Amino acid sequence: MTIQLDHVKKVTARAVAEGAYKRLRGREHVAVFIRHTPLPAGMSLRIGYHEYELDKESYLVFVDLMHEANFAHPVLYELHSLEDGTVRTIEEEFPIADPELERSLIPHILPGKEGK
Repeated sequence: MTIQLDHVKKVTARAVAEGAYKRLRGREHVAVFIRHTPLPAGMSLRIGYHEYELDKESYLVFVDLMHEANFAHPVLYELHSLEDGTVRTIEEEFPIADPELERSLIPHILPGKEGK
């Protein structure tokens, strides 16, 4: 499937309007990051001490609940499926263990910057 900018925008809008971020509105330390290219089905995603296998090609949305913290703290990872639009949420306490993948996440909402 060819990736279109419109599709990235739809995933972004859905992540903000319907995803974990909606439940967290008002939390001044929350940040949302989105990878603009999807992760392939079958990929193993290592987060902290756990591995998660992707069963569908998906966009990755990272919701950092304590953006400035540099210690283990609650974070959410959402996998937005390209195939059927479903969203898989992973609750964790650690960042992605792959530095290159972590650098590919683009900030969409930063604390104190919502709507700006």
